[in-house]
Amino acid sequence: MTSSPSRPASGAGSSWDTPEAVARVASAYRTTDVAAIRQAQIDVLGPIAGAAIIDVGCGPGIYARDLALRGARVTALDSAPAMLAAVAEEAASAGVTIALADGDAAAIPFPDAHFDAAVLVQVIEYVPDAVGALRELARVLKPGGRLLIADTDWETASWGIGDAALSEQIKRAWCATKEHADAGRQVPEWLAAAGFVISAWEPRLLTVADATGDTFLGHSWPSYRRLLERSGAVATVDLDRFDDLCKETSHRGTFSFCVVRHAWLADTPGGPQ
Repeated sequence: MTSSPSRPASGAGSSWDTPEAVARVASAYRTTDVAAIRQAQIDVLGPIAGAAIIDVGCGPGIYARDLALRGARVTALDSAPAMLAAVAEEAASAGVTIALADGDAAAIPFPDAHFDAAVLVQVIEYVPDAVGALRELARVLKPGGRLLIADTDWETASWGIGDAALSEQIKRAWCATKEHADAGRQVPEWLAAAGFVISAWEPRLLTVADATGDTFLGHSWPSYRRLLERSGAVATVDLDRFDDLCKETSHRGTFSFCVVRHAWLADTPGGPQ
C-alpha cells in the first residue's frame, strides 16, 4: 500500500490551496457576526478612497473586496492559487478591480515604499517570525504608511456547554494548532519591535449563542474537529461529547461562545506630522 504524499505547509498544493478551504473561509467571513467586526476594523483605517493598499494573506478576498468597495486601489497577496482565483471571482461579482499577487508575508514581491497602507488579517498567528513579517510590511509601506493588523487571542476563547473541563480541553487543542494562539495580545510588542508606531486599537468580542447557526463558529468548527481528530489531539469520544453538548445547549438556549479579536492601527515613521 502506497501512502499519499503529504501536502506542503503553505502555497500551491497546501491544504489552504483547495476549493474546500476557499468555501470554508469565505462562508465564515460572510456571516453577520464576522462582517460586523470586519467593517469596524476597516473603519479604523479612516478614509481610504484612492489609497494603494495591499491585503497580505488575503484568502478568498472578502476583506479585499470591502476595501475596494470603499474606493481603495487594492492588491491582494496570497500564496495559494485557489485563494487568488476566488479573489478574482469576488471582485468580478462586486464590480470592483483587485490586482492579484503571488507571495506571502515573509517575502512581499514589491519594491520599497510602494503602498500607502496594508492590512494583515488573521495571518500573523500562523507566521513563525512575526516581527520579521512586520518588518517586511514596513519595507513596502511609504513613510507614514498605515498598517491595519487584526488577529484573535484564542487563549480567551470559551464555550459555555455545561462542562468546563471539556471546554478547556478543546480550547487547549485548538490553540495548539496555531503558531501564536495569543497573537491578538502579542501584536503591540511585535509592532514596536518592527519599528511601527501604534495609533489606534479596536478590540471586539466575537460572540455566538447557537453552535449550529450561520456563524463563524458554525462554519469553522467542523474543519477544526477534523484537524483535531486526525492529529489525535482529542479523542473521538471527547469530540463526540463536545458536539453533543454544543447541540443540546444550543437547543436549550444556554450555549455561549466568545473570543476576543483585536485590531491595531500602526504607522511607519517619517510621515507628515
